[in-house]
Amino acid sequence: MKRISYTQRVRMRRTRQRRELRRLASARPLKRIRPKSKLTASKPLSLTAPKRIQLLNQECRHELVRFLKELRKAASRGGRVQIDFKNTEAVHSCGTLLLVAEIDRVSRSLENSKLSCTYPGDEKVEKVFQQIGLLKLLGKDHRLEITEEDRDVFHWKYASGIDVSPLQADPILKAIKAQIPKNYRRVVVGVEEAMDNSVHHAYIELRGDRLSGGSEEADARRWWLFAEVLDDWLHVNFCDLGIGIPRSLPKSWSEEAGDIVTLALSSAKKDVRMIKRAFEVGRTRTELGHRGKGLKNIAMASQELGGLLTIHSNAGCIRKDFRFGQVSSKSYTYKRSIMGTVIQWSIPLTEAGMEK
Repeated sequence: MKRISYTQRVRMRRTRQRRELRRLASARPLKRIRPKSKLTASKPLSLTAPKRIQLLNQECRHELVRFLKELRKAASRGGRVQIDFKNTEAVHSCGTLLLVAEIDRVSRSLENSKLSCTYPGDEKVEKVFQQIGLLKLLGKDHRLEITEEDRDVFHWKYASGIDVSPLQADPILKAIKAQIPKNYRRVVVGVEEAMDNSVHHAYIELRGDRLSGGSEEADARRWWLFAEVLDDWLHVNFCDLGIGIPRSLPKSWSEEAGDIVTLALSSAKKDVRMIKRAFEVGRTRTELGHRGKGLKNIAMASQELGGLLTIHSNAGCIRKDFRFGQVSSKSYTYKRSIMGTVIQWSIPLTEAGMEK
């Protein structure tokens, strides 16, 4: 066989290259692939919500606070975050209000982050989230019917705002007034006191988490409110995500009570001691006589009406029981701070209600 010369090999290689170029030129042009945006380029980061959402129980509180910290951390990085509620089987008003407040704040504060969720595996939990607007906040359609037979769900009302004036809570407050005796309407004044405390005391400094200082909404003086009338009881839950009573008290009331500064420097059960002291102070920071008494007025109304009052603030909690003409008080100290304040206020509207 005749050996192919170098020149022939070069000519053959060039011929193959020209044929390949003609084949590629005649082929169907490929579509240009556009780069995906940051929010759709990858799967959402999934965060599993606690099994039980509440604050009083030590273990449940620890899990909720840990979850909320992870949520703020993940959302602050941008991208998509999905909250997995499939394992959530029980929700209590105190923890649920804190959860709603944190999710609302994250959603308002971060434009480069998108929050979503799965439907809860428990039907009652889903109905609660639907009733208070949490599913809508996270972009989920309502798929269940809520009727008066859902007694623990149907009566809950929700509101949020940033003003001292209770205009944003007007629908709730009017509904409460229509269902309670006239002599119990001082409860509404207590709700307004809580709003006032939130605006004038809770936000006097930055909260100090990953969102603080990043946007106007992250530092807005916002409050969140649940309320219901059920079984002859009025239940009100109030939340702010400010600096908490233990941090705000020394700055707001040090002139009236000199020992507050000393309490603020102590380490053991400091938050509980500061909450206890907050029940005693009464001078107004705003120098307006009708403002600033907050917890003191709420506690007085609770005692007069024979109710229950629970204050969660940062890493402390005090629960006061004024039923049956007696006063009992319990305090709780926790390892982790909720970085804010949650007030639970329950008032019996009849003697029959008090015995329930």
